[in-house]
Amino acid sequence: MRASIDEVVIEVTARPGASRRGVIGVSAERLLIGVNSRPEKGKANDELIEYLAHELRVPRSALLIVRGETSRRKTIRIITHEPATVSSRLHQIVKRH
Repeated sequence: MRASIDEVVIEVTARPGASRRGVIGVSAERLLIGVNSRPEKGKANDELIEYLAHELRVPRSALLIVRGETSRRKTIRIITHEPATVSSRLHQIVKRH
């Protein structure tokens, strides 16, 4: 995770077609997040963005996949005026799982 004045950037590995939606694991550099949707026509990406927006309590429009649109390995930018708050919520998500 990298935070700056107006954004937080996270590295994610998506697991489409997972039986459970949410954080499955954490490595030193990536969150492993399962989504129920299959990777068809962007459905898994949509569910991933929806999940993160809900968990981080930010609007969906604040999240953008900047790398890895068609890959499991993604870089996601979260645009926010409160990067410390978003970083804190990310740490809470990681601790729960």
